[in-house]
Amino acid sequence: MINIIEFKKSNCKNCYKCIRSCPIKAISFNNNQAKIIDDNCILCGNCLKVCTQHAKSVIDETEKVKKFIEKKYSVYASIAPSFPSAFKSHNAKALFSAIKKLGFSYIQETAIGAYAVSMEYEKLIKKCEMNNIISTACPVVVSLVEKYYPVAIQFLAPVVSPMIAHAKMLKHTYGENIKVVFIGPCLSKKKEYRDGENDYLIDAVITFDELKKWFEDEGINLNKFQDENIKYDEPLIERYYPIVGGILKTLDDQSNYKLLSVDGLENCMETLDSIVKGNINGYFIEMNSCRGGCINGPCNTSKSFIEAYDDILNYASNKNTISDLKDIKVNVNLSKFFCNREVKNSIPDDESISYILKKIGKFKKEDELNCGACGYSSCREKAIAVYNNKADLNMCLPYMKEKAESISNIIINSSPNAILALNSELYIQEANNSVYRIFNIENIKLAGKNVFEFFDCPDFVIVMDTGKDILNKKVYYEKFDVTVEQSVIYVKDHDAIIIIMKDITKEEKNQEQLNKFRRETVEIAQRVIEKQMRVAQEIASLLGETTAETKVALTKLKDTIVTKMGESE
Repeated sequence: MINIIEFKKSNCKNCYKCIRSCPIKAISFNNNQAKIIDDNCILCGNCLKVCTQHAKSVIDETEKVKKFIEKKYSVYASIAPSFPSAFKSHNAKALFSAIKKLGFSYIQETAIGAYAVSMEYEKLIKKCEMNNIISTACPVVVSLVEKYYPVAIQFLAPVVSPMIAHAKMLKHTYGENIKVVFIGPCLSKKKEYRDGENDYLIDAVITFDELKKWFEDEGINLNKFQDENIKYDEPLIERYYPIVGGILKTLDDQSNYKLLSVDGLENCMETLDSIVKGNINGYFIEMNSCRGGCINGPCNTSKSFIEAYDDILNYASNKNTISDLKDIKVNVNLSKFFCNREVKNSIPDDESISYILKKIGKFKKEDELNCGACGYSSCREKAIAVYNNKADLNMCLPYMKEKAESISNIIINSSPNAILALNSELYIQEANNSVYRIFNIENIKLAGKNVFEFFDCPDFVIVMDTGKDILNKKVYYEKFDVTVEQSVIYVKDHDAIIIIMKDITKEEKNQEQLNKFRRETVEIAQRVIEKQMRVAQEIASLLGETTAETKVALTKLKDTIVTKMGESE
């Protein structure tokens, strides 16, 4: 099975916006990643419209079409009647000429297929055999009924869509070997043509957005294209198909049914609910999944709704290029068979739901906020999705916020260090418990105060101005008689400052006492040394005098002895 919508994992940012926009919750979210549940998806395209992260893309078959052209196939374009709403040029001939420039052999409006479909609708209305008739031009509506309202399959008009009808007519007229490429605003057409019942009728589908990209790649400017040789052979009234009520315009007002137009999936689902309950009878209902009709399709993104609507009206009212309706011949089978493809989710019992809810802190009814942030309309609906492995417990934003705040508060307030958070203007945003304890600040709320009212340190300004951290610097706050080992850290993403202060007052005072003791010891030692030196000097002085006297006495004695010895000789 080919995935029509593809995800870019790196772009999916846990916003749950696509889940909120999905009317049938065909998107699962596991391991921080959203994923389309293909069997559940009806390809309405809402998730594409709302995704601001560009995490989703549509499978592009432009290259496939280029290969058809390169291989010299006869490539026929069936272009949806909403095309005037997609392109800036008001000249359809310019658009048709530009498409031919790309290598297409022939271009024709799908409105011809819509004419054939309307004829089939008229037959059903005249037979008056169905209690209600739901139009089947929109493949999203068909998928919605087959998968989520199978009881209402009996009310689907057993008629193919204009795209399929036109493809059958083209191949019947020009041969089975031609390649038919549908060009339109609809995402679901990429899936419809792969339906086994439609094999080989449509060979590729490209969107208006993809066609515009192709023009850009080839350097084609529609405003510079004119080709008066292009002929129109499509009917008039079927050009209204892409706007609300467009199908009804093609039907006989004097029908046996009440005519009703319903657009937007929410309205379609509400109407189907009423049909299933038996509250609606005798209606022919034109259903379109896109609010405002096909001109608001997910792959038609160039204009505002009003501009698109006006362009359709202007083009559809142009009577100068219309062929006679009687010239159009329909010689193909346009019947359609629908299948029950019901999507079944397991519905847990109340005990299982309660167990899941308790895991995300919802112990009583009041805890169920039903905020819808996770994408589900209620906490119980989200719990059922978790049970079916379509959602994560952690998708509950209030619970995760509370949990994150609880954990962060535990961590921050359990820290023995003082922690301050300052904004770009150096006002205190947060202060943990240790700030109040270390600086003995009582009955004062620091949040919202200028940091310099309490902590006079120029490092805060320096770090904010330079964006460079100052780490592990010893700072003495005289006002509090507190010494800290301080780190001032700049948080670029938030243009804020985090201050972490380790209280080293006691260590500093102990160190000061130790230093004082050492100084006193040194002073005592110095005094002892000095005293000893004086004693040594005094002793040395005394020894010097005694030695000199002894020397004199001994010298005299020696001289006397020597003299006496001389005399005796």
